[in-house]
Amino acid sequence: MMWDYGFGGWWMWIPAVLIPLLVIAGIIVMIVLLVRSGGSPGRGPTGPSDTTDPARRLLEERLARGEITPEQYRELLDTLEEGRRR
Repeated sequence: MMWDYGFGGWWMWIPAVLIPLLVIAGIIVMIVLLVRSGGSPGRGPTGPSDTTDPARRLLEERLARGEITPEQYRELLDTLEEGRRR
């Protein structure tokens, strides 16, 4: 009786098992990446941030570029929040 069907086919079970496993793993990775990127808009990779407020974002950018000092940043941020409370 020929178990390998004349082609040495005993090893063919390896790709027959590995290829579907790789496809399933790829689908799972895609789902995980989509779920992670689909979080709330105010949440960045380092945690929550106030990205919905363009004025605050502009102040943060100016501080990061060194255009304003931390004291000026705090003062402008307080003024901004004060104006919103009214």
